[in-house]
Amino acid sequence: MQLIETSVVGVRSAVITMQRPGAQLKIVLFPMLHIGTAAFYRQVTERLANCQIAVVEGISGQSVMVRALTTAYRTPARSKRLGLVVQDINYAELVMAGVELLTPDMTSEQFDRGFQAVPWPHRIGVLALTPVMAVGLRLFGTRRMFGRYAETGDLPTPVQEDLVDDESAMNKLIGDDRDKLLTTALHSLVQARSGEQIVVGVVYGAAHMPAVVRALASVGFKARSAEWLTAFAYD
Repeated sequence: MQLIETSVVGVRSAVITMQRPGAQLKIVLFPMLHIGTAAFYRQVTERLANCQIAVVEGISGQSVMVRALTTAYRTPARSKRLGLVVQDINYAELVMAGVELLTPDMTSEQFDRGFQAVPWPHRIGVLALTPVMAVGLRLFGTRRMFGRYAETGDLPTPVQEDLVDDESAMNKLIGDDRDKLLTTALHSLVQARSGEQIVVGVVYGAAHMPAVVRALASVGFKARSAEWLTAFAYD
């Protein structure tokens, strides 16, 4: 199942509706890129307005470490040349419209504690290289460069398999630990509300979505339909 598709013309995200036999509950997956066009995020927001519940990514609280790591996409997004923005979904507006918001992600304190468990050479390397890479992407990056590594499916690519095999504390913190929080929340939601005729939107980075697909498949959910949204086209 393709989640993020890259082609000669640009990058698209698949909005996938999953449901299981006999259940009224529908779960719509929104595999996200943290940088894209403003039009892409407007389309996502419009579709989320039709959901009763939105399960969203976002480490709560203030964390210097999180802010340092997210410079990798926040800094390039300031480039007018690229014409891209940081993920822009007005969740407060959706809540005002009646959408229930669930945020099963880590707190900043949990993330910072986990980051301290990463061996210090790795911590220093990540913190030193991230801003250098971010500035380089702002000055010289292209949409094609961002799209090159964006493609994501429910089965890992060879590069992603290498990352899975790398059981570093950093990969565990950013990936596995947060995936477990998300999938546990979804299992609880399915158990409690599968008989209700509601739509649940899951808005998480595309890298987390394979774990979501596997977790939902384990309780009988299958993809029923999909719609492609263009995250950004190449110039």
